[in-house]
Amino acid sequence: MKGKFIISVVSEDKKGLLNQLTSVFNKRNYEMESLNVSRTDISTIVLITIEAFLPVDEVQNTLFKLERFIEVYKARADAAQENIQRKIGFFSVSKDILTSSYWALIQKYGASITALSENAVLLEKTGTDADILELYNQLDSTYLLGFCKTNLIMEKSMTHIQGLF
Repeated sequence: MKGKFIISVVSEDKKGLLNQLTSVFNKRNYEMESLNVSRTDISTIVLITIEAFLPVDEVQNTLFKLERFIEVYKARADAAQENIQRKIGFFSVSKDILTSSYWALIQKYGASITALSENAVLLEKTGTDADILELYNQLDSTYLLGFCKTNLIMEKSMTHIQGLF
């Protein structure tokens, strides 16, 4: 049975590492939903977060394979729990949305304006996948010009880093 997991990898920042790590997932045809690389306060250390679907009975073996790379200090997996994972959705919308009834909708969902251009407004919404999808579904395609969603960093990943040093 497959499950959705958040895999956190603490590693030295070395050229080609992402290719090595993703090859572990690609060789087994595991679907990666997102990949995020974040610098830490130690300039040579990065936190890599991979959101992936893989068989439950293969999780430990996958972690073992990831930790075999010389640059990797530690890898850990946590079952994805949609209700506690926070992400940020970015919505590029037409400036016309500011003069319509959609402005109340944007406020209702707690989105905020992060940038204005001549023809567009960039909205930011922090929340779970479900929260972000709900706002996305409410925005009319007439106004919605573009959309993307950030990857996540779980709180457990940060304690994972603290435990290494």
